Parts: sequence; structure tokens; C-alpha cells
Amino acid sequence: MSNWMRLIVALVVGAHGIGHVLFLVPLLGIADWGQPAQSWLLGGGWLAKGVGSLIWLAAIMGFTAVAIGFFNMADWWRTVAIVVAAVSTLGLILFWGNPVSSPILSALIFNLVVLAALLVFHWSPVAQPTG
Repeated sequence: MSNWMRLIVALVVGAHGIGHVLFLVPLLGIADWGQPAQSWLLGGGWLAKGVGSLIWLAAIMGFTAVAIGFFNMADWWRTVAIVVAAVSTLGLILFWGNPVSSPILSALIFNLVVLAALLVFHWSPVAQPTG
């Protein structure tokens, strides 16, 4: 895989991670961007805010780390990607709104693509030889 292609994939993965701000900000009551601020399971109190904040912060930091690790072809990026995609999916399910918003649906699809690529298809980009 060329450096340009790795950069593009890394930017997309990083943007997905940063996009979890769309879920964190409404949950904390900072702004109302149309995303659920309460969980169907945890309610809307301190438990939902605490658990949700941890999940969304983990997703933001995790996908950002995956983007960096992927671009640098680090050994650990696949494991972190699987864990963070699962954590993000858990958060999306816990804060599933009715009706479902487009950001929730697109984030879920992205997470499922990551999980399928790594767990089902065992995708692994090949580093280009230098020189």
C-alpha cells in the first residue's frame, strides 16, 4: 500500500474518531446537535453521562491512535482498532435514539466495516519497500 493510500485511510479513521465529539458534546449538555443525551439502558443521569463520556473519549482517543499506528505500520494498530470499534459500537447501541440519527447509523456502519475487515477478512495492508 502506498504512503498516499495509507495517509488517506489514516485520515478517514482519524476523522471517524474525532467525529465521536458529535455524541460527547450533547451528552455533556454543552450543545444540542440532535444526538441522544440519554441512554435507553442507563437513563439520563450521572451514570449515563459518566459511562457515555468514557466511551466517547475512548473512541476519540482510540481511533486517533489507530490512525497514527496504521500510518506508521505499528504492530499494535489492529488490536486497538478492534477494541475501539467494539467500544464505539457499544456506545452507539447504548445511546441508540428513536428515530435513529444519521451520525449514529454511519458510525455503526464504519465500525462494522472495521470489524469485518480485521476479524472476518483478516485485512492487512502491505508496506511498500523503500529505496
